[in-house]
Amino acid sequence: MQQFFPEQFSSLDVEEFYRAVNVVEPTLIRVEADELTYNLHIIVRYEIEKGLMEGSMEVKDLPQIWNAKMEEYLGIRPTSYEDGVLQDIHWSMGGFGYFPSYSLGNLYAAQFANTLRKEFPHLDEIVAKGDFLEIREWLREKIHQYGRLYSPKELIMRVTGEELNANYLVEYLEQKYSNVYKL
Repeated sequence: MQQFFPEQFSSLDVEEFYRAVNVVEPTLIRVEADELTYNLHIIVRYEIEKGLMEGSMEVKDLPQIWNAKMEEYLGIRPTSYEDGVLQDIHWSMGGFGYFPSYSLGNLYAAQFANTLRKEFPHLDEIVAKGDFLEIREWLREKIHQYGRLYSPKELIMRVTGEELNANYLVEYLEQKYSNVYKL
């Protein structure tokens, strides 16, 4: 950034910049959420969808339910339907049961990354150089070439040697944000 925008970034400390782009702050809008609070948005939607399908929630009550869940999980409350229950297109187009796949993607990515780090102890150096050829080849060999040949459960087992494990995402987030916030 300093090379391409010397006037704007010449005096900016790299650590300061890193912290600034990794701020955690609850937001009403899912697609604007940081990676730490994003999955909480997914939980809100999942619980509402489950309640609708089970019949324990009614559509007419969704704005109030939404607002209460946002306050419960994120500590913020929407002031409009646009920033609340109507913000996503999924439900209006009949896309139910889809939101958990976003969190599953985060879980798979963290577990794959953990395995990648084990196989490439010099991963940080590779990334710092901007030479992603080894990573791309690993992804092709271990994941991409199989397409839909394996179920996600089978693929995670083949690549990592274990079933899906949320601890890898939790560890990643704890490590990153302990560093960012110097905890």
